[in-house]
Amino acid sequence: MPLPKRLVEPVHVSRGTIPEDFPLPSELEAVTNGTLANTVRQLSSLSRHAEDMFGELAREAHGLAARAVSLQDIHMRKAFKSCVVFDQQVVSRDTMPTAMLETYRTCDKPPPLDKLNCYREDGKDGLKFYTDANYFFDLWRQEMLKDTERMMNDRGKKPHRPRNEGGGGRHKKRVRQPHNTRERQRQLAVGQGEHIMPQNIHYRTPQ
Repeated sequence: MPLPKRLVEPVHVSRGTIPEDFPLPSELEAVTNGTLANTVRQLSSLSRHAEDMFGELAREAHGLAARAVSLQDIHMRKAFKSCVVFDQQVVSRDTMPTAMLETYRTCDKPPPLDKLNCYREDGKDGLKFYTDANYFFDLWRQEMLKDTERMMNDRGKKPHRPRNEGGGGRHKKRVRQPHNTRERQRQLAVGQGEHIMPQNIHYRTPQ
């Protein structure tokens, strides 16, 4: 169902311009004057909506500039530090645009069912059966608590690794042999066709 955000009033400029219980010498002149007056009212309503639109754009631009400055401050820091800020109550009345807030205020108020709370025996609020703004938040919170509890239960039910027989519950560790760089270089040289004299043979100069 589409919800109009801004409505230019009056919608029908020529309706209701002739009074019923007042005689007029010329009805055509009365309709013309009433239509012109309603047209001026439409222009006034249009200018008010234009001012509200430009004000909303200015607020969004200011918020975007503030976010860009905050990103610049992050790059200028010497050491990075994660600071995650979660937005809460995003769709509250404080963050609602002015035009939507005016439309919201024109809606009918809920019935005063909270006056019947003194007659209830379960201790619940009677108005929440008609309207509850925190219903979806409470539902999301219950789902998150269930997921956390299920993860804790699954973590406690993980199968344990079988222990080795006769090992006393300890695994045998493989000792890593130290690398011999000299021997590796000698093998590479021999593989390339070079001849290396053994260490136990002394070199003698020819006589």
